[in-house]
Amino acid sequence: MNPTDRVLGWTFVALYLTACAHAPARPEPEEARETRWQIGQYIEESSTTQMPAAHPEPGPSGIKQRQLVISLAQQRFVYREDGTLVRSGPVSSGAPGHSTPKGRFRVLSKDPEKVSSRYTNQLGMPAWMPYAIQFHGHYFLHEGWLPGHPDSHGCVRLHEADARFLFERLQPGDPILIRD
Repeated sequence: MNPTDRVLGWTFVALYLTACAHAPARPEPEEARETRWQIGQYIEESSTTQMPAAHPEPGPSGIKQRQLVISLAQQRFVYREDGTLVRSGPVSSGAPGHSTPKGRFRVLSKDPEKVSSRYTNQLGMPAWMPYAIQFHGHYFLHEGWLPGHPDSHGCVRLHEADARFLFERLQPGDPILIRD
């Protein structure tokens, strides 16, 4: 095997290891229209819902309220600090048959190098879930592949930069609203 083939082979292995366990589903022709979003692109203020903050006292940075809203219909997240829109971006939620739970949740725990105890990747190894933020049972927000439609086992996947940003900002107890 020449060095180029070896590098290409390891590149494909690395790509498979970074994806979530669920194999990407091919969209039906009527679902094939794709919306491309820039990482951190904003959505309209009126399309989000307010939720009470978990931290009435300022933290070390002086932020009193942190809030994350995820729209399953839009496949987007919106993050606010003290009511001000700070960041938004695309997500990929649960595929049909593996729905992401809807409702009001709180950040339960965080793990920067989480490995799934339930799911494996395409190589049969435990799925890697970087920047994991647990919000309900075995459901997490984490870095993962975004195919442009719901495609996970119920977790909410984010671009790497968005997952890292939210991991650094959100604290245990902060509110997360997941809605249609």
